[in-house]
Amino acid sequence: MTIYNISTYIKTKTDPKYIVYEMELYKIDDKDNKVYALESTGKQNLQADKRTLVHSSLDISDPENTSYILELNLFHKLGNDEYEVLPEPMTAIIPLKGFLTADKKWGLSREFEYNETTEKTQNGHVFIYSVKVTFKSRAFEVKEHPVGDPLDPFSKEEVEKGLLLRLAKMDYPDQDQAMLCGPAAFFYCLLIDRPDLYKQMVKELWESGKTKIGTLKLEPSYDCRHPTKFFRKEPPEYLPKVPAIDWITLASLRDTENSFFDFDSPDDQIPGITTAGDLKTWFKKAGAEIIYEINTNIVNHITGPKLTLKDLCSLNSYVRKDTHVVMLITSRMFDTRVPIATKNHWIVWADKLKLINGHEVTEQTLLTELVELICFSWGSVDNQLLDNTTLADVIKYSYAAFVISKIP
Repeated sequence: MTIYNISTYIKTKTDPKYIVYEMELYKIDDKDNKVYALESTGKQNLQADKRTLVHSSLDISDPENTSYILELNLFHKLGNDEYEVLPEPMTAIIPLKGFLTADKKWGLSREFEYNETTEKTQNGHVFIYSVKVTFKSRAFEVKEHPVGDPLDPFSKEEVEKGLLLRLAKMDYPDQDQAMLCGPAAFFYCLLIDRPDLYKQMVKELWESGKTKIGTLKLEPSYDCRHPTKFFRKEPPEYLPKVPAIDWITLASLRDTENSFFDFDSPDDQIPGITTAGDLKTWFKKAGAEIIYEINTNIVNHITGPKLTLKDLCSLNSYVRKDTHVVMLITSRMFDTRVPIATKNHWIVWADKLKLINGHEVTEQTLLTELVELICFSWGSVDNQLLDNTTLADVIKYSYAAFVISKIP
């Protein structure tokens, strides 16, 4: 159990003596309730150095790499009165370790910034001050249907609509026509483990084009935030090749992590490829731990062997509520239209590999037995194996895998 000293800095040109804040630190549980590390501080005066007071957290048992949401509301002092100035509180993601170290990589996912202009008008003999708060504009836009266009895929309304479906688990991250199965696997696990952080990352990326979870920083390029060839050529042409909410998250992650290539179109191929090393690094930076792995080094990833029956049974033994099994396959396992059986697709198991009668696969199972695997892939969670898939087929098309703890 640990007590943390909670404080933050507000970047502002306004005299701090006119600013009052209210702050809390929390995460959201699976019943959509706030779990507080710091309950509301009540209204407090901002200090002269533009920092909040230092507030003691509750006694917390979470690991220090667990991410929380820091929420800050601001008020402006006018005489003896205080006026709420934000349309909604400012929020940012921060791991608990961020309160223990000055290392910026563990800090807030974004700055708290407050800028205002004050106009003085006269109404009779009473002066009225009107405070105008400035906010950053949205970060994503596509040329074919820009801001104000009824078909704008990145409008606030469309992104919020997509977010509601995600949080209700009515659909899942979907790379659709893009080479983004690796980022999709990462964001699927984040959505399952920490939907509050998933929501916050979408919000921050849409608003400012930047976000961070743990030490994993996402800052997509201008080209990624203004993609080309984004819409389908076949009717209905106005539909994006990738859902807007997934371009904001999946493409942002892939583009940020690319060293040499921008990822600026759903048609991009090479820049979208994700190695096992990439995926493991993203999960570790987000706070998860690698528990078990098979064939994940770069040599095996390129030329290495396929998984064995023993490997698949080992993976079965790790399927539980506090883990994720992530596996590299050929998408031919799900679709006979794929002409060449190459390792090209990441999936996440949602249940154990089983016989079609529901019994678990073991090392004694005959390779001719028909099997099923409920897993996440291409925006859905279900048994995506082709009809009459045998255990031998699964082995034939499986190449690498690793098991991670849940994202804290």
